[in-house]
Amino acid sequence: MPERVVGRTRELSTLTGLLDEVERGRGQGALLIGDAGIGKSTTAAVLADTARSRRYAVAWGRCPETETLPYWPWRQVFRSLGLSIEPGDGARTSMFAAVADQLGTATAAQPAVIIVEDIHLADGSTLALLRFVVGLLPELRCLLLVTSRDNAVDVPEPAADAFRALPPSFVRVPLAGLDRAATGELVTQVLGSTDSGYADAVHARTGGNPFFVQELARWHAARGTTSTETPTGVRQVLERRLARLGQHTYDVLAVAAVLGEDVDLRVLAAVADTGDVLAVLGDAVAARLAAVSEDRLRFAHSLVREVVYDGLGVHRRSELHLRAAELLAGQNDAGQVAAHYRSAGVVEKSREFALVAARAARDQSGYEQAVRFYGWAELDDPVVQVELGAAQVLAGELTAGRDTLRAVARTAGDPETVARAVLAMGGGVGGFEVDLGDEESTALLGQAVPQLPDGALKAAAVARLALGRLQTDQGDEPRQLADEAVRLASEAGDAAAEVAALAVWCDVFSGPDYVAERVAAARRMLTLAVGDLGSVLLARRLLVVGLLEQGRFVEADVQIAAYARAVVPLRLPLYGWLVPIWQGMRALMSGRLDEAARCVEEATQLADDPDSPNGRLMVFALRAAHADAAGVIAELRTYVESVMRPFAGNPMADGPSAYYFARTGSAEPARRIARRRVQDGLDAIPRDAEWLESVAFLGEAGRVLGEDAVARIVYDVLTPYTDLWVIDGIGGACLGKVSLFLGRLAAQLGRAEARRLLEDALEAHRAAGAETLVAEAEKALAELDPERSSRAGGLETASEVGVLRLVGMAWEVTWRGVTAQVADGKGVRDLAVLLGRPRQDVSVVELSGQVLGGDLGPVIDGQARAAYRERVRELEEELAEAEDGNDLGRLEKLRVEREFLVRELAGALGLGGRARVAGDPVERSRKAVSMRIGVAVKAIERVHPALGRHLRASIRTGRQCRYEPENDVTWHCQSTPGA
Repeated sequence: MPERVVGRTRELSTLTGLLDEVERGRGQGALLIGDAGIGKSTTAAVLADTARSRRYAVAWGRCPETETLPYWPWRQVFRSLGLSIEPGDGARTSMFAAVADQLGTATAAQPAVIIVEDIHLADGSTLALLRFVVGLLPELRCLLLVTSRDNAVDVPEPAADAFRALPPSFVRVPLAGLDRAATGELVTQVLGSTDSGYADAVHARTGGNPFFVQELARWHAARGTTSTETPTGVRQVLERRLARLGQHTYDVLAVAAVLGEDVDLRVLAAVADTGDVLAVLGDAVAARLAAVSEDRLRFAHSLVREVVYDGLGVHRRSELHLRAAELLAGQNDAGQVAAHYRSAGVVEKSREFALVAARAARDQSGYEQAVRFYGWAELDDPVVQVELGAAQVLAGELTAGRDTLRAVARTAGDPETVARAVLAMGGGVGGFEVDLGDEESTALLGQAVPQLPDGALKAAAVARLALGRLQTDQGDEPRQLADEAVRLASEAGDAAAEVAALAVWCDVFSGPDYVAERVAAARRMLTLAVGDLGSVLLARRLLVVGLLEQGRFVEADVQIAAYARAVVPLRLPLYGWLVPIWQGMRALMSGRLDEAARCVEEATQLADDPDSPNGRLMVFALRAAHADAAGVIAELRTYVESVMRPFAGNPMADGPSAYYFARTGSAEPARRIARRRVQDGLDAIPRDAEWLESVAFLGEAGRVLGEDAVARIVYDVLTPYTDLWVIDGIGGACLGKVSLFLGRLAAQLGRAEARRLLEDALEAHRAAGAETLVAEAEKALAELDPERSSRAGGLETASEVGVLRLVGMAWEVTWRGVTAQVADGKGVRDLAVLLGRPRQDVSVVELSGQVLGGDLGPVIDGQARAAYRERVRELEEELAEAEDGNDLGRLEKLRVEREFLVRELAGALGLGGRARVAGDPVERSRKAVSMRIGVAVKAIERVHPALGRHLRASIRTGRQCRYEPENDVTWHCQSTPGA
């Protein structure tokens, strides 16, 4: 066995097994952890050799101890793969998107092993990119191996947090000391002979640390004695090894130790004032104290560098750091220069370069490094303090950053600094991580705004002030401020300021009276936000909600798809949870309950990662709507109570609380809430984005509870909004057209317009392909016939019996006193199975008798999907031109083409934008069973409309099919003639 793999068979087997998984098409990750010298690098090297033999590309990166450019180890990795990582001046999200694209393309062409060593030394930017790449792994043909020390002294808290955040699928491979047998084998390799007594002593003194074992054994061999006497510690061992070097070699190695663990040979030659450094370092390389590859020198182990560095006197270290700083001062790496001046004790120069490094890191989205460098700069200048606070906020240090900025805002003498400080508390001009409860900051901004000159800064400040005042003033002032912000930004010609102002305008002018205006504002934001991913995503979010409220679902789907294309590859939970929320909402509308359930679970995970309150509320909305549609809402009683509890007494939450409490069996609390809200009046409910859903829920609670007073007041206030759709939050659920709610309330109140309203809702739901909502409207229409339902205490009850039996070549069905016949077919036979097993999942494989086999690849290949997406983007631009030109004929043609492409993409993409595969046996069964059940239900509907409506509302198809009637039904299903 090669020397470097002694005692590591199990760990290498684990890592090699991960290569097998990569070859099956799923990327893998592993964290190799252990003490200094434990063998992490050598184990990684063996894995790299194995991977190369299997035709993998292998890329290495190492985190240096000294300050360097942001993302330094990732730059090394990308250079090894022939790729590039260029942070540039843009946002971090844009850079990460480029990383995702390049890694995806490179690993699709050739599988790769990426090794990042000493991640415990990583800066915040490197750790941020690590978290991102970990999220990409399932989509890459790649094994990512990172190595780290594993003790609290060597691993700072940011790295420890990053390790704790790694997903369970990221394999931890701890390297412990070698056992007695492996230690003896390693000692034998070094000595060339077996000496069990000496091996026992080495194992006892080193704990099996391979590096210590080898160094002690080599020293033992060099002494030429069988004695167990050795130096008292590894430091002494290394010092004596170093002492055997020539003085010139040692001096150059000392300079290298000052420069870092991974040193550019050209810089080393310049600082050491040595021409041929390779020749000088030959003895050090031969002694395995250092290694040279390409144009860099690397110490064999960090302990080597530490011993050399510590061996220098204070004066000599300062002298070398000063020489390095002066040499590097003309280059671009201000961080290293600052670090060297700092170590040399030249404070003013260190601060000067630290400020340059901080601003450079900030511009390259290296916020964590920027915070460190600003701290080195130690400048009390308010401008610098604002920059520091902004970097802290963007680095995720919200509390510290806001404290820094608040201190500046309190003491700054000029209004511009105050405004910039307050804006930075929320992430900058376009930021929306705003603490709306921070009344002090709103007050400070209110004092500064009148003193600001007109322009982009004032526009952004006025917009933020409008948002702050919205919390305490429900009158006209927030709207006036929002209008003024948009005007100022437009006059200033500043796109970022106008986007921020329009976003605030949409928040201030939310609610059902300004839907069209918000849609127009969001479209304007899209045209202005080109190149700014965060603003583009915000604009699309606002646009999606507005289009949903207007019932323009095809256009909303286009925006959802565009949002998903931008977010899914980045794996950014702060934005990503909206994708499965919207996809689940649309699946639920279409009756695809299984798909909606999967979206609920995906959104739950994504919303938990950024600790997003909005995300959790939208997960609740989708989960509750799904349970409601599936008839199992009562099972969520505890969950509903826990979610609603913090909102007790909030007028906005009264409607949803009353409805969900009523639906989960808590009728009396629901009744108290509904009656109190009617008594206090609906004017207490803020007329904002949640007003329509809140009032609609209140009306539904009144209907379910039989509270006519609630029904009357809600009916009156909802009537002006008949043509809008009720959307929960920012798309958590689509509850139907307002006419559905009005029709059900009118039916409760005995009003003649009930049928007209319900038929309007039915037509709209059918046009939207919303099968779940179609069933709701049909059910409400059926209930207009008093013989079809009964009431007890305001709650609907039913007790039904049905018969379905095969008679000759036809099935005879009896339901609610009506008997009809329908031709025999596979779909009716499927229905017989489902009706005979109510509220049980039945696999489509069981229904179809399908034998499982392999799939046939993607429904639409990658090139076709890219072409479809590009054409959809072009169609959006052409539609905008046609709308501007009022070209109705062209508009219709473009809309038809766009709807076709959207349907094709929707059919070809699964959750998270992943390609569906053709020929998947379960998928084939799902499609076949769903189609034939649908045909059977339509056939039954033609001869028995009431039963057809019941089946459409109660049969769920997917990979698991289910008959889920709202009330208990007993079916007698007979498939044997004459039985």
